[in-house]
Amino acid sequence: MRMHTSLVLSSIVVVFASVLAGCAPEPEPIDLEAERSAILEADRAWSETPPNVESFVSYFAEGAQFLAPDAPLAVGTERISQTASQLFTAPGFSLTWEATMADVSDSGDLGYSVGTFELSVNDPEGNPVIRKGKYTTVWRKQTDGQWKVVSDTPNFDSPATGEEE
Repeated sequence: MRMHTSLVLSSIVVVFASVLAGCAPEPEPIDLEAERSAILEADRAWSETPPNVESFVSYFAEGAQFLAPDAPLAVGTERISQTASQLFTAPGFSLTWEATMADVSDSGDLGYSVGTFELSVNDPEGNPVIRKGKYTTVWRKQTDGQWKVVSDTPNFDSPATGEEE
């Protein structure tokens, strides 16, 4: 009898757990197009930050990576700030970029943007050197809903040779 009662109780618990699991609310569907747009908007707003190092770095998540061309890998906001500071204070510094596309994972918490940029700094003689390139930026949605950069990888289209066309 005792074994029978135990078996009945176990069965009731399994049925009850199954019913409760079936009552769990469905997760809200993720609007992937809205998330793509949010990444593009974050990228656009970020592009307006140079030469303000603090504003530029504020778009990076903790532990992020910045793979700036002609510079060592910078990991973490402190190192990224140092790298950006050196670049942004170079004579003749100018940087513009524009995302050409973005995509987001089905889970809606990881995405990337791709675009082009133009960087200008003066050479040792004071002549402007303009470098064009492209980039891929990986973004992660934070718990507060904000998109932050976890890895930024710009690279030049060609070696520096003076003014590029």
